[in-house]
Amino acid sequence: METWGVVFLGAIAVSSVVQSAFLVALALAGLRLARRLDALQEQLDHKITPTLRDLERISHNAADVSDLATGQARRLDVLLADTLDKVEDTAAIVQRLVIRPLRPVSHIVAVLKGLQAGIDVFLHLERRESPPPAPSKGRTGEEDEHLFI
Repeated sequence: METWGVVFLGAIAVSSVVQSAFLVALALAGLRLARRLDALQEQLDHKITPTLRDLERISHNAADVSDLATGQARRLDVLLADTLDKVEDTAAIVQRLVIRPLRPVSHIVAVLKGLQAGIDVFLHLERRESPPPAPSKGRTGEEDEHLFI
């Protein structure tokens, strides 16, 4: 039985040596992988860091431009509102100073046109002529005949 114990002890020793060799190989591969990852990280830092700085600068510039555009839009809005207020005030002044005082004149002109039309009718009746045709503002009946069904 002792021989079986020695055989098993030998198998355990061999498997321990194989396991140790496997662990050493795994550690060496891990070290190589760590070195490669460090080199890759340095390359990425070396190449990406300036790009990230540029992107950060671009984003700050875009924010500044956006702020400027917002300010300009607000100034334009105030300017347009002020201009509209001035136009409305001017229209009110024109109505108050020009149109309202001329309203009685337009009434007088209308009365004079009515008197002139009345005199024309009276003169035509004196001569026993038919009264002059009244000026039409729209279509005459002759123009609408083709529309009658």
